[in-house]
Amino acid sequence: MILVLDLGNTNLCIGVYQNEALICSCRTDSDLNRSSDMYANLISNFFSRHHLNTSSFEGAILSSVIPSLTDVITLAVENVINQKCLVISQGIKTGLSIRIDNPSELGADLVADAVGTLKKYGYPSIICDLGTANKLFVLDKSANYIGGIISPGIKTAGKALTKNAAQLMDISYKAPKNVIGKNSPDALNSGAIYGTISMINGMTKMIEDELGYPTKHILTGGNAILIKEHIKDYIYDENLIFEGLYQIYKKNMEK
Repeated sequence: MILVLDLGNTNLCIGVYQNEALICSCRTDSDLNRSSDMYANLISNFFSRHHLNTSSFEGAILSSVIPSLTDVITLAVENVINQKCLVISQGIKTGLSIRIDNPSELGADLVADAVGTLKKYGYPSIICDLGTANKLFVLDKSANYIGGIISPGIKTAGKALTKNAAQLMDISYKAPKNVIGKNSPDALNSGAIYGTISMINGMTKMIEDELGYPTKHILTGGNAILIKEHIKDYIYDENLIFEGLYQIYKKNMEK
């Protein structure tokens, strides 16, 4: 079995692969105050819930966008499974052709998303990853990663709005029946949900116009579930990053 982990700004996502298939997964908060021992206990409890034997693991791989927690999680994993944990960083083999100004700036999560997309869906593709930030990025017709766009995430933007507007209440992030809100809660939720969908649709068209050809559209990320029932022409894949991590792990184990 192979343990795959994605440490994002909001969540730590954990998955287990066996015989080329994802057999279980979980999601928890990315807590800067947790120690390595606390994360190790969390992982051990996850294994216990799914009746997984730690001695059955061959290795692990981590993508992280929180540098201060990378070593904490790595140590926790290695203490639990007694195997080395690979970390997506410079020097690791990904097989991804990155054609941006500074490839070292590309987040490990986007690298894994791109590799997962190439494996499952091919190219050209636009991958929309909705989390703390909204990311739309592009794999061109030659399978190159050529860049994309970043904007505030659905909940990130919502929290900023309600924090800075005294008379606005918290947002539930549930799509109202109508786009035109007849009250403040509906208006806020319409802006959050339908506004995000409009941004994605608009940016998708602009990207394809710039490319000069159509692409496949893949939707993923922790907040994608908020809009997946309301957006057309996007394939929802909640486990895309796990597939990318698994493929990168296998590539680095090749002899």
